[in-house]
Amino acid sequence: MSNIPSDFSGDRRRFLQYFVGGGLATVPLGWLRWPSRSWGPSQPTAALDLDNFCLEYRYNSRCEGYLPGTEALDEAGNPYQVDAVLAVAESGDRLSAQGLDDKAYLVIESGPEIAPYGISAVCTHLGCTVNWNPETQSFACPCHGSRFDALGAVVEGPAPRALELITVVVRDNRIGLLEQTPDLDPRG
Repeated sequence: MSNIPSDFSGDRRRFLQYFVGGGLATVPLGWLRWPSRSWGPSQPTAALDLDNFCLEYRYNSRCEGYLPGTEALDEAGNPYQVDAVLAVAESGDRLSAQGLDDKAYLVIESGPEIAPYGISAVCTHLGCTVNWNPETQSFACPCHGSRFDALGAVVEGPAPRALELITVVVRDNRIGLLEQTPDLDPRG
């Protein structure tokens, strides 16, 4: 027989129910207040959220004049101007672009127009920078001889997989680069 009054045992049970229930309720409330975020090393979270928002809702007033990602720069460090690029570029060209942590290539499609994807210049073997060869229409790694076709697929190893694709955004005569997989994968 217990010396604890019967109403005390009910109070303890009710306290534990409220305590556990309250603790469990704070988790969904926390997710509502602070939604999941992509913590990237190169950009603050607010910029990533605005980039994704403006990719999805291009014509929203908050996105007017906003270029998602980082601006694409030529070899001299000057921002690419779309009209100047398209005036001299031909379909099939690959233009070296700076702006991300690593070099990338802009892809010129028929029209000519700038493709919504670009190709990372980082070899998937050991991270060397690949070079574009316009004569053979391929990328070549100077370190270990890997070769890639015009879309970055492996033609000759030792690279284990294709070059990464990046997202390219064209807005207001400017070009933006984002280190994320584009919606369109030209390799199928």
